[in-house]
Amino acid sequence: MAHIVVVGGGVAGANVVRGLSGQLHPTKHKLTLITSRPQFVNLLWSLRVMADPNAPLENLFMPYDNLFGHFPGEIKVASVKSIEETKGARTGGIIILSTGEPIQYDVLVLATGSVWEGLVNYPTDPEAYYAHVASWRKKIKEAENIVIAGGGPVGIELCGEIKDVYPDKSVTIVQGDRLLLNDVYPDKFRTQVVQRVRQRGVDIIFDDAIKGAPPAESGYTSIKTREGRELPCDLLITCRGGGANTPYMKFLRPSPLTDRGYVKVQPTFEVLYHPGIFALGDIVDLPEVKQLAKIDSGHANVVVSNVMSFLNQEPMVRTYRGQIEIMAVSIGRERGISYLSMLWGITLGHWLTKTLKSRTLVIEKVRHTLGIESKLKLHI
Repeated sequence: MAHIVVVGGGVAGANVVRGLSGQLHPTKHKLTLITSRPQFVNLLWSLRVMADPNAPLENLFMPYDNLFGHFPGEIKVASVKSIEETKGARTGGIIILSTGEPIQYDVLVLATGSVWEGLVNYPTDPEAYYAHVASWRKKIKEAENIVIAGGGPVGIELCGEIKDVYPDKSVTIVQGDRLLLNDVYPDKFRTQVVQRVRQRGVDIIFDDAIKGAPPAESGYTSIKTREGRELPCDLLITCRGGGANTPYMKFLRPSPLTDRGYVKVQPTFEVLYHPGIFALGDIVDLPEVKQLAKIDSGHANVVVSNVMSFLNQEPMVRTYRGQIEIMAVSIGRERGISYLSMLWGITLGHWLTKTLKSRTLVIEKVRHTLGIESKLKLHI
């Protein structure tokens, strides 16, 4: 019986498990998901939950109960410490879990995502991650001058969520570039994002940064930027981009990792130099902006198709050729802006962005992936 192991219970891993469950045969295949938390953490919903004490937690922490559908899959709650390929064999090996348990695999799918800091860096224990939410809700509620370090999508969307609930709070974004977002997107779009964020009453400081973590001590009233600006601040929230969660791959030889820890993959998403191991999502080294939509509609489908071909000893013909850049940025429940890199570059305004993302944060799509019956609770 061939054992397929998927490591990572986020959007990428959940989509692969869901896709494979509908194609594997229970008498021929075994499917195991290794996830560091016993529940799915819906990161798209997390910023709203942190800012709004009334946002339902059931949209943030969601069960895996129906993820496998009718397939008799297994979930193990642990992280992976290392991968040991079987010497002399073309494929297969053992992964060592944080519990010390060895798990044999015939096909391995790696979808371990990014390592985040600050408010979206959730603990692995359920009691601890509920306490994490409560702590951040309290901090945001009690703060008067909030400084957000990082002007990417997370920082922008967080300021919109805060302004929805606390319109009178002072919120400042400190961005290390000359505009919000990064230069993958045209200046015209980035300038429009700046305008819409400022319309929410948010201050923005460009070409500056805040180094390091927030002050350890409580009760601070200001913070100094790299360029020497002193800003009123009683709550610093870091929203800088996360790095690849791939330390468990450091012993693979030849190494498939870049200097920054991202995984080199073939167009089939098979890991370079390592047949039978696939990787997708935030950890892969591809020349594209890392977005959930690309995992949903691109990466996962290619991986599922090629894993099935691999198991059937057929050529892997499905390849990933990239996708158009689509950026939908929420700036609160009723506002936002989107960009599509087709034709001359198309910008969509508040109404379409609100309809596509801002109001629901695509909660129904997440529920569908997890096999959860629709019980839409939004607190709008």
